[in-house]
Amino acid sequence: MDMDGMGSGDDSSMPLNATGVDFSNATQAFNFLQDILDDTTLQIDGSNAAKRFWYGVAAVVGLAAVCNFVSAVSLKLRLRASHANHPAPCRPSNPAGQAVATTTAILREATYLQLTPSSGRRLRHVPWWFKVPPFGSLFVIGAYVTFILVLQFIPAGDGAVSGAQHDQALSVRAAWLAVAQMPLVVMLAGKNNVVGLVAGLGPGAYERLNVFHRWTARGMLLLATFHFGIESVGWNEYGLMQLEWQTDSCPPTGIAAYALLLWMNLTTVAPLRHLSYELFVAQHLVTFFGFVIALMMHLPTTALSSRNYVYVPIGLYVLDRAIRSLRFAVHNSLVSPRRAGRASLEALEDGTEAGGATRIRVAAANRHLTTWKAGSHVLLGIPRFGVAQSHPATILSTPTSHGGDLVFLLRAHGGFTRKLFQAAVANKDSRSTDLVAFVDGPYGGSHSDFAAFDTALLVAGGTGVTFALSILLSLAERAEAASAAGKRLPLRVVRFLWAIKNRRALAWITTELKSATDQLRAAGIEVKITIFVTCDGDLTDEPTATTNWGKGGCCCAGDGPSSKVCCCETGVLSEKGASAADVGEKVSQDRDSQKSSLDQTYQLQAGRPAFKTLVSEVLLAAEGETGIGACGPLSLTTSVRSAVVQISDERAVHKGSGAQGIYLHVEAFH
Repeated sequence: MDMDGMGSGDDSSMPLNATGVDFSNATQAFNFLQDILDDTTLQIDGSNAAKRFWYGVAAVVGLAAVCNFVSAVSLKLRLRASHANHPAPCRPSNPAGQAVATTTAILREATYLQLTPSSGRRLRHVPWWFKVPPFGSLFVIGAYVTFILVLQFIPAGDGAVSGAQHDQALSVRAAWLAVAQMPLVVMLAGKNNVVGLVAGLGPGAYERLNVFHRWTARGMLLLATFHFGIESVGWNEYGLMQLEWQTDSCPPTGIAAYALLLWMNLTTVAPLRHLSYELFVAQHLVTFFGFVIALMMHLPTTALSSRNYVYVPIGLYVLDRAIRSLRFAVHNSLVSPRRAGRASLEALEDGTEAGGATRIRVAAANRHLTTWKAGSHVLLGIPRFGVAQSHPATILSTPTSHGGDLVFLLRAHGGFTRKLFQAAVANKDSRSTDLVAFVDGPYGGSHSDFAAFDTALLVAGGTGVTFALSILLSLAERAEAASAAGKRLPLRVVRFLWAIKNRRALAWITTELKSATDQLRAAGIEVKITIFVTCDGDLTDEPTATTNWGKGGCCCAGDGPSSKVCCCETGVLSEKGASAADVGEKVSQDRDSQKSSLDQTYQLQAGRPAFKTLVSEVLLAAEGETGIGACGPLSLTTSVRSAVVQISDERAVHKGSGAQGIYLHVEAFH
């Protein structure tokens, strides 16, 4: 598979044609093949196409950087205005600000929605791994695919070639464009993400850009397919395919590179990727190195400049690994005589068959990681449960809470998290096991500053509460500090919603909730915490014919009429359960004195949350822009996205109705 050709045809400006060529004559056929492969002008066109691709990438990343810079400046100005006691710091104060707010609202409505099937009897035939990215990601992916197709099939300037070299010209252009993807593929995969850093998302935004890493690799595969397929058509047209394979070393090396590229793309498909993530990462790296070797062998000596697109990603990868290794050594005290960090485990049962979760606490005494942003995560490794294993874990604590320790909550699913829970259960009496622990990070924290909004709505499901709680703790600490300095934050109202299966899970974070609530209220910020309990029989009456629990309510088909447990196999959270939330609220209110489900810290409700109703209540009371952060099961985050988009459209946010903006950040690992 030749990329640019290796022959040197004549210098005639006339299109190459087969007139007068006797293909039964081996010498004439070989010479004509070399004329087809001649890349004297073809590589110039291919190189220009690759450059235009990177001009487009630079423009998109630059635009994202400008937008994020404007957003960051806007939030800073809100904080400054609030410190100066401005009466409405979170509302546009001039025509320019209103124009930006209106444009932002329109873009948010178009990009926030996500239509991934997640639950319901009608969707049981949909595999669990089938996930559709949000519309915002789909728009970027669609623009990317359109862009590379335009570059491939619509030549600029004098790039059009006719005659016998037409197919070879298209093939060469596809090859250059394919190789030009390599630096972008590597940049989007790095933990110290260059694209995220330049675009203003922060150096640790790799988890939000990983979907683009996979799609860029697929674009590279598509272009490589064009490269081989189109030139094969050109060779076959004159019966030269066999001769090319017999006389040129490029086809076999190209096939080797293509096979490795195809394998890397196939193994990134969700069901294969999730079978064993550690194995996937290991084989992915080995295959990538093999692909680089095969590609370097395939690239012709007549196009040496194309190898720059291979050298650059190799350098970026080495730099990323060097930075990660150095930071890992420093943060885990491996460069000092002190020992590595130590972790203690505590089993947290929640009253369900799932078994509960594990609280991991990594002491601050033996590590140098002392600062991180609320909502950040690390890759946590405990050698006792797997030498080469590390698990993403959101940091529940803040740098000034919990004595500076890193605190995590990990649900016991399988593999690493199951081993953690079993070890914690085995040491339940002491509630502590002294284990060597390493952290790689912090990463993430790419969300906007929730303190700079009029209202903050934090939504969590299960152990997704670590993200929401870390932000709540940070807001409380900042509000207290601002109040002590005689200042105030723009933040007026905080709503915290947490959906759990059993109320026994409340014990996981009760202390933190009360501390944060007290601090916020002392600073004059209104706080309301609502806990939705979806599978606790102690909070529900025995279902009767009048409650309709089995018809759109909380209980699933198959739950007997005498069953007291309300638990849905199709997902804990979904908009479909709105009626159950209403029923659960009534039951909770009727038995308030008996169940103690309402106190000064939080309100307890049975059933699943109806997000559209809850978000509407928050937005109606808001006096400025509202910031919403969500983390939890896919069914929860898609429901929140849908509710935000519907309400924004219905209320005509920033379109003359007076309704204020809605910012949404969804924290999820893909």
